[in-house]
Amino acid sequence: MVRESRNRMVRTAASLIGTHGVRATSFSDVLKESRAPRGSIYHNFPAGKQQLVEEALRWTEEQILAHQRTCTATSPAGVLAHFVSVFRRAVVSSECRAGCPVAGVVIDADAGETRLMRSGRASFRSWIALLTNQLVAVGTPVREARSLSITTLASVEGALILCRAEGDVAPLDAVSEQLRRLATSSRRSRAAKAMPQ
Repeated sequence: MVRESRNRMVRTAASLIGTHGVRATSFSDVLKESRAPRGSIYHNFPAGKQQLVEEALRWTEEQILAHQRTCTATSPAGVLAHFVSVFRRAVVSSECRAGCPVAGVVIDADAGETRLMRSGRASFRSWIALLTNQLVAVGTPVREARSLSITTLASVEGALILCRAEGDVAPLDAVSEQLRRLATSSRRSRAAKAMPQ
Protein backbone atom coordinates (compact mmCIF):
# COMPACT_ATOMS: atom_id res chain seq x y z
CA MET A 1 0.00 0.00 0.00
CA VAL A 2 2.82 2.40 0.93
CA ARG A 3 4.74 1.53 -2.24
CA GLU A 4 1.64 2.01 -4.41
CA SER A 5 0.99 5.40 -2.80
CA ARG A 6 4.61 6.40 -3.49
CA ASN A 7 4.45 5.20 -7.10
CA ARG A 8 1.20 7.09 -7.58
CA MET A 9 2.86 10.29 -6.35
CA VAL A 10 5.77 9.80 -8.78
CA ARG A 11 3.39 9.22 -11.71
CA THR A 12 1.29 12.19 -10.70
CA ALA A 13 4.36 14.42 -10.39
CA ALA A 14 5.47 13.38 -13.90
CA SER A 15 2.06 14.23 -15.32
CA LEU A 16 1.86 17.60 -13.56
CA ILE A 17 5.41 18.55 -14.57
CA GLY A 18 4.63 17.68 -18.17
CA THR A 19 1.54 19.86 -18.07
CA HIS A 20 2.61 22.76 -15.81
CA GLY A 21 6.41 22.62 -15.52
CA VAL A 22 8.52 22.13 -12.41
CA ARG A 23 8.04 25.49 -10.77
CA ALA A 24 4.26 25.40 -11.02
CA THR A 25 4.08 21.87 -9.61
CA SER A 26 3.93 21.82 -5.81
CA PHE A 27 3.82 19.04 -3.23
CA SER A 28 0.25 20.13 -2.51
CA ASP A 29 -0.71 19.58 -6.15
CA VAL A 30 0.87 16.13 -6.14
CA LEU A 31 -0.88 15.16 -2.91
CA LYS A 32 -4.23 16.40 -4.15
CA GLU A 33 -4.04 14.72 -7.55
CA SER A 34 -2.60 11.44 -6.26
CA ARG A 35 -4.89 11.36 -3.19
CA ALA A 36 -1.88 10.47 -1.04
CA PRO A 37 -1.90 11.10 2.72
CA ARG A 38 -0.40 14.48 3.60
CA GLY A 39 2.22 13.00 5.93
CA SER A 40 3.52 10.67 3.22
CA ILE A 41 5.32 13.26 1.13
CA TYR A 42 8.36 13.76 3.37
CA HIS A 43 8.29 10.13 4.46
CA ASN A 44 8.62 9.01 0.84
CA PHE A 45 10.78 11.89 -0.38
CA PRO A 46 12.97 13.00 2.55
CA ALA A 47 15.22 15.04 0.21
CA GLY A 48 12.21 17.14 -0.80
CA LYS A 49 10.90 18.28 -4.14
CA GLN A 50 14.13 17.66 -6.03
CA GLN A 51 14.01 13.98 -5.13
CA LEU A 52 10.40 13.73 -6.28
CA VAL A 53 11.24 15.48 -9.56
CA GLU A 54 14.25 13.24 -10.19
CA GLU A 55 12.15 10.14 -9.60
CA ALA A 56 9.42 11.47 -11.89
CA LEU A 57 12.08 11.92 -14.58
CA ARG A 58 13.41 8.39 -14.09
CA TRP A 59 9.86 7.02 -14.24
CA THR A 60 9.18 8.90 -17.48
CA GLU A 61 12.49 7.77 -18.96
CA GLU A 62 11.68 4.14 -18.18
CA GLN A 63 8.15 4.40 -19.56
CA ILE A 64 9.45 5.62 -22.92
CA LEU A 65 12.24 3.02 -23.00
CA ALA A 66 9.81 0.22 -22.09
CA HIS A 67 7.44 1.30 -24.85
CA GLN A 68 10.21 1.54 -27.43
CA ARG A 69 11.65 -1.85 -26.51
CA THR A 70 8.37 -3.43 -27.63
CA CYS A 71 9.03 -2.16 -31.16
CA THR A 72 9.00 -4.95 -33.75
CA ALA A 73 9.37 -2.73 -36.81
CA THR A 74 11.67 -3.91 -39.59
CA SER A 75 12.21 -0.52 -41.22
CA PRO A 76 13.61 2.83 -40.02
CA ALA A 77 10.24 4.48 -40.66
CA GLY A 78 8.53 1.86 -38.51
CA VAL A 79 10.99 2.36 -35.65
CA LEU A 80 10.37 6.12 -35.66
CA ALA A 81 6.60 5.71 -35.95
CA HIS A 82 6.62 3.47 -32.89
CA PHE A 83 8.55 6.11 -30.92
CA VAL A 84 6.16 8.90 -31.91
CA SER A 85 3.10 6.79 -31.08
CA VAL A 86 3.64 6.88 -27.30
CA PHE A 87 3.73 10.68 -27.33
CA ARG A 88 0.69 10.84 -29.59
CA ARG A 89 -1.32 8.74 -27.15
CA ALA A 90 -0.38 11.09 -24.31
CA VAL A 91 -1.37 14.17 -26.33
CA VAL A 92 -4.73 12.71 -27.35
CA SER A 93 -5.62 11.33 -23.91
CA SER A 94 -4.81 14.67 -22.25
CA GLU A 95 -6.74 16.66 -24.85
CA CYS A 96 -3.48 18.30 -25.96
CA ARG A 97 -2.49 19.48 -22.49
CA ALA A 98 0.32 17.00 -21.87
CA GLY A 99 3.91 17.82 -22.60
CA CYS A 100 7.06 15.84 -21.94
CA PRO A 101 8.03 15.92 -18.24
CA VAL A 102 11.72 15.67 -19.15
CA ALA A 103 11.50 18.72 -21.40
CA GLY A 104 9.48 20.47 -18.70
CA VAL A 105 12.32 19.98 -16.22
CA VAL A 106 15.10 20.97 -18.62
CA ILE A 107 13.28 24.14 -19.67
CA ASP A 108 12.18 25.10 -16.17
CA ALA A 109 15.33 24.27 -14.19
CA ASP A 110 17.80 27.01 -13.39
CA ALA A 111 21.20 26.63 -15.03
CA GLY A 112 22.67 26.07 -11.58
CA GLU A 113 20.40 23.09 -10.87
CA THR A 114 22.93 20.68 -12.26
CA ARG A 115 21.41 17.51 -10.78
CA LEU A 116 18.08 18.09 -12.48
CA MET A 117 19.81 19.08 -15.72
CA ARG A 118 21.94 15.93 -15.57
CA SER A 119 18.83 13.83 -15.00
CA GLY A 120 17.07 15.39 -17.97
CA ARG A 121 20.15 14.97 -20.16
CA ALA A 122 20.46 11.31 -19.15
CA SER A 123 16.83 10.67 -20.10
CA PHE A 124 17.18 12.26 -23.52
CA ARG A 125 20.45 10.41 -24.15
CA SER A 126 18.91 7.06 -23.20
CA TRP A 127 16.09 7.54 -25.72
CA ILE A 128 18.52 8.61 -28.44
CA ALA A 129 20.77 5.62 -27.71
CA LEU A 130 17.91 3.12 -27.92
CA LEU A 131 16.53 4.67 -31.11
CA THR A 132 20.02 4.64 -32.64
CA ASN A 133 20.52 0.97 -31.81
CA GLN A 134 17.12 0.06 -33.23
CA LEU A 135 17.75 2.01 -36.43
CA VAL A 136 21.14 0.33 -36.84
CA ALA A 137 19.43 -3.04 -36.32
CA VAL A 138 17.17 -2.38 -39.34
CA GLY A 139 20.03 -1.38 -41.60
CA THR A 140 20.76 2.31 -40.96
CA PRO A 141 24.47 3.24 -40.74
CA VAL A 142 25.51 4.27 -37.22
CA ARG A 143 26.22 7.96 -37.89
CA GLU A 144 23.02 8.39 -39.85
CA ALA A 145 21.05 6.48 -37.20
CA ARG A 146 22.30 8.76 -34.43
CA SER A 147 21.55 11.89 -36.46
CA LEU A 148 18.07 10.61 -37.30
CA SER A 149 17.44 9.78 -33.62
CA ILE A 150 18.40 13.28 -32.49
CA THR A 151 16.27 14.81 -35.26
CA THR A 152 13.33 12.64 -34.21
CA LEU A 153 13.52 13.55 -30.53
CA ALA A 154 13.99 17.25 -31.26
CA SER A 155 11.07 17.20 -33.71
CA VAL A 156 8.75 15.39 -31.31
CA GLU A 157 9.57 17.72 -28.41
CA GLY A 158 8.91 20.75 -30.61
CA ALA A 159 5.68 19.24 -31.89
CA LEU A 160 4.44 18.69 -28.33
CA ILE A 161 4.78 22.41 -27.68
CA LEU A 162 2.86 23.21 -30.86
CA CYS A 163 0.16 20.68 -29.97
CA ARG A 164 -0.39 22.46 -26.65
CA ALA A 165 -0.43 25.87 -28.32
CA GLU A 166 -2.87 24.76 -31.02
CA GLY A 167 -4.96 22.43 -28.88
CA ASP A 168 -4.62 19.91 -31.68
CA VAL A 169 -2.56 16.79 -32.40
CA ALA A 170 -1.98 17.91 -36.02
CA PRO A 171 1.57 19.27 -35.44
CA LEU A 172 2.72 15.89 -34.11
CA ASP A 173 1.06 14.10 -37.02
CA ALA A 174 2.83 16.43 -39.45
CA VAL A 175 6.18 15.72 -37.78
CA SER A 176 5.47 11.99 -37.87
CA GLU A 177 4.78 12.13 -41.61
CA GLN A 178 7.96 14.11 -42.32
CA LEU A 179 10.03 11.67 -40.23
CA ARG A 180 8.52 8.79 -42.21
CA ARG A 181 9.48 10.47 -45.47
CA LEU A 182 12.97 11.26 -44.20
CA ALA A 183 13.59 7.68 -43.07
CA THR A 184 12.14 6.22 -46.28
CA SER A 185 14.05 8.52 -48.65
CA SER A 186 17.28 7.87 -46.77
CA ARG A 187 16.80 4.12 -47.13
CA ARG A 188 16.02 4.44 -50.84
CA SER A 189 19.09 6.59 -51.35
CA ARG A 190 21.32 3.99 -49.71
CA ALA A 191 19.72 1.21 -51.76
CA ALA A 192 20.27 3.17 -54.99
CA LYS A 193 23.94 3.75 -54.17
CA ALA A 194 24.40 0.06 -53.44
CA MET A 195 23.05 -0.98 -56.86
CA PRO A 196 25.68 -1.81 -59.49
CA GLN A 197 25.99 0.87 -62.18
